[in-house]
Amino acid sequence: MLIFKKNIYNRREISPDGHSPSAEIEYDELFDPHNLLAVALEEESDVISFLKRQPTEYWPQDSKKFYPRSHRIGSYAIFDNLLHILNDGLGDRDAWQVMNTYHFCFLYDVLLRFAFNYNHDNTEGRHASLSELRGKPFRIELFIKDYFFNTVFLLNDDQYNSLTREEKIKRGYDCPFQFAVVNGLIPTKNEINLKSFPDYPYLIYV
Repeated sequence: MLIFKKNIYNRREISPDGHSPSAEIEYDELFDPHNLLAVALEEESDVISFLKRQPTEYWPQDSKKFYPRSHRIGSYAIFDNLLHILNDGLGDRDAWQVMNTYHFCFLYDVLLRFAFNYNHDNTEGRHASLSELRGKPFRIELFIKDYFFNTVFLLNDDQYNSLTREEKIKRGYDCPFQFAVVNGLIPTKNEINLKSFPDYPYLIYV
């Protein structure tokens, strides 16, 4: 099970930092974050399969278009590995798994593109993709705010490297491998693996 700021498996719970469901009750009741991730990751498998079939001379241009943030960290082989790792973690109900900046950066690109395609689809297409939203727009900015621990990967290398250690801590930039992602370092096999979390990561309403 993947650990986000809010529990995607049980939305009646709150996160360790005290975030509760948003004030938009109707949207919260309709929205299913677990299904969103399952659908988006499934569609991403088709995207990567398509891109890998393209001539290699198009890869640099395509990767920047499809992965505007994460294209710096590697090739389609790495994206494919990240996709399988996240899919396995999402479906594993036996253990909680901690994601790092590589995972969040890749997910950001995947979800931003998914949201764009969904929101520009017709009503029939929206229902086929995320039926629980009943054709309502998918508010990607709300999802990122509510479920991502931080978005340090949105900084460029100059912005990030100019921050002091104290400034990074103050802004909540404490996700593992953030320096590597912002500076475009290719991950090792161990760096893109999820890390098991031994305890229960969320508080429960009493």
